[in-house]
Amino acid sequence: MTELGRSVASSLLLLFALGPTAAPAASYEMQELAEGVWAMVRRVEPGDVSDSNVLIVVNEADVVVVDSGILPSSAREAVAEIRKLTPSPVSTLINTHWHSDHHYGNQVYREAYPEVEIVQHSRTRELVIERDVPSLRENLDEEYPQAIERLREALETGVRSTGEAVTEEERERFTRTLGVYEAFLEQMGSTPIVPGTFTVSDRFVLHRGERAIEIRFLGRGNTPGDLVVHLPGEGIVATGDLVVHPIPFAFYSHLGEWPDTLRALRALDAGTILPGHGEVMRDWSYVDRLVELLESTWRQVEAAVTSGLDLEATRAAVDLDPFLASYGGEAARETFRYLYLDPAVEAAWSEQTSGEPRIE
Repeated sequence: MTELGRSVASSLLLLFALGPTAAPAASYEMQELAEGVWAMVRRVEPGDVSDSNVLIVVNEADVVVVDSGILPSSAREAVAEIRKLTPSPVSTLINTHWHSDHHYGNQVYREAYPEVEIVQHSRTRELVIERDVPSLRENLDEEYPQAIERLREALETGVRSTGEAVTEEERERFTRTLGVYEAFLEQMGSTPIVPGTFTVSDRFVLHRGERAIEIRFLGRGNTPGDLVVHLPGEGIVATGDLVVHPIPFAFYSHLGEWPDTLRALRALDAGTILPGHGEVMRDWSYVDRLVELLESTWRQVEAAVTSGLDLEATRAAVDLDPFLASYGGEAARETFRYLYLDPAVEAAWSEQTSGEPRIE
């Protein structure tokens, strides 16, 4: 284990810095997508907390929100922005999936709006309770304190646990990462995980005057319970991590079904796409490229499995270099490998050899 520690089992705690760390940008930008519909677009630098975008739908008498973020502090930022927009309460908070960076802020909404209904897919609620709750406890009690100790030691001694000297680039990165772990430990140590209070398995529609807010399960992809939120009247869809820009997240994903789920998503009448992470999109070209990437990964893994290759040999056999230019080019190779290539190959190999991706 390195000074950076392992990735969080339930999601991404950090987008690990793999190159020089740029000066931090604004943590988010509020963008009005249509009348009464706002996107809180998170701007995440390498080494910072992986935080989700937020969709805010302001209706005549209430507010509907999609995803609550990873930390209480980021949820409080969203609540403050909502209160600038309207005095109306948040009646409904929708978590698109079970990864912690989309639901750890739920408690803040429950405190601010005690009557809020928290909507999750039925499988998402199960995973939050069965996987995320014990995972958080383990992280808070063991992994994060250990990671903090390793980082502090590396910064104080100038030597990594491998015996190698800490470079100036690594010192900057380790310092930022240490702050992330410390903030997470402080905030989540006293904040409970709040599972859904209302579950959806297929489709549910909220009607607010002439506005319809469709909560849809289109199939498995990034997780077993990916919900999307579609506003057909405004032509807007919030995708959760079915779509992440500029590099997709593939941890414990369902690659065999993901392309068809994206095709169903693309079939919705939407010209504005809010991904789970990344910039608002106004066309489907990125999603089309994502489908090609997923299908190529699946086919190459399938060929390797048919040849009897184990996981490590399959990793070596899969070549996604032809797609690299669409996901940041050579400069983003290590980030692409960490966020997509390695977990996607493992998920596809596990799915093809055992029937399900491995979830830790």
